[in-house]
Amino acid sequence: MAGVKVIRLQDVEGERREPPRTSWILVSEKTVGAKNLAMGLNCTHPGGMVPEHKHDNEEEVMFFLEGKGLFVTEDEEIPLEPGVCIYNPPGKLHKIINTGDVDLKFVWIYSPQLPSHRVSKED
Repeated sequence: MAGVKVIRLQDVEGERREPPRTSWILVSEKTVGAKNLAMGLNCTHPGGMVPEHKHDNEEEVMFFLEGKGLFVTEDEEIPLEPGVCIYNPPGKLHKIINTGDVDLKFVWIYSPQLPSHRVSKED
């Protein structure tokens, strides 16, 4: 099939962030030319978290693969474990906390993708 792209995690450099976590952007406009979504993997290390934030225009889906944690919103705390899928609509404050002693790994998808996933007009 023309246009199909294959991305191998081992070929993508992870972006280390603080609090301790690493994110790999696998599908985006920058990586494969995607126009409507972005997808990647996050590994939040023990003692780490994804700090509270919101996405004004983007829908977000997270599917948790390994570890234990909490998905915290303004209204609730949702326990995280392998097999849990979270849909977060635009405009909702949220954070993700690793409450375990191993990495909390999850796949994330944004639609539309974040501005940082796009090729800027200056590129």
